[in-house]
Amino acid sequence: MAALHGAVFPEDPWDEANFAALFQQNGVSGLLDPRGGFVLFWLVADEASVITLGVVPKRQGIGRALLAAGLQQMREAGAVMIYLEVAATNMAARKLYEGFGFQQTGLRKKYYTDGDDAVTMSLGL
Repeated sequence: MAALHGAVFPEDPWDEANFAALFQQNGVSGLLDPRGGFVLFWLVADEASVITLGVVPKRQGIGRALLAAGLQQMREAGAVMIYLEVAATNMAARKLYEGFGFQQTGLRKKYYTDGDDAVTMSLGL
């Protein structure tokens, strides 16, 4: 998963130790698509967060399938609300999330290491 994350996010890759530490946290789960994609969630009580979602190659429906399956998984686990942050300049991802009904809830200035802002979004499940 670390190699795939590095391919998707070369400016801020996570290594195996990052993933090992993350998966030791209670409530963290994820889905992996063998075609080249992953999504990780964190569920606390009845609220979930999308920790990260990435695909390579893009625009093959992998991200949409992962997000749909993950949202269903979180719903079945008892989540009633889900949150995420996405780079303000990542219009493809924002469009994907909006297509699922996510609404923008805020903006975090210079959130990412490259100085990009983060758009915060949420969705009632």
